[in-house]
Amino acid sequence: MRIKVGRRTGTVAAALAISAGVVISGADSAAASAWVRTTTSNWVGIYNNPNTSGKTGAADLPPGSEIWADCWQVGESIGNWGDTWYRVTYVWYPGASNYVYSPGWTFAGYVDNNANTVDRNPNIPRC
Repeated sequence: MRIKVGRRTGTVAAALAISAGVVISGADSAAASAWVRTTTSNWVGIYNNPNTSGKTGAADLPPGSEIWADCWQVGESIGNWGDTWYRVTYVWYPGASNYVYSPGWTFAGYVDNNANTVDRNPNIPRC
C-alpha cells in the first residue's frame, strides 16, 4: 500500500514540526528554576547572602513549605549539613493561598538535605 503525501499535508507537517521545535526550545529556556519542598523537620530562614550573617526579614519557612530555587551556590557550612545554599525568589507557606515574593538565600541542608544541589537537579544550576 502506498500513501501519497500532497503539498498541503507536507506544509501542515512542516508547520507542526516547527511548532514543536519552538515549544521544545521554549521549555529548555524556561527550565532555570524549580519548586523545592522543604523535606526536613527544620524551620528554614531566608538570608541576604549564602550565610547566616543577616536575615531578610521574611518569616522562617516551616516544614512542608516550598521555595522557588533559581540556582545553588557554595556558602557558609553549617554542622554536618554541608555548605550549599539555594537562591530563592518566591516562597510558599503551608496553608497560604499564594506564593510570596521573598528574594534571598536558604540553606539547602535545612531545605531538603541538599537533594537538588550540586547538579542533582538540572533545573537548578550553580549560580
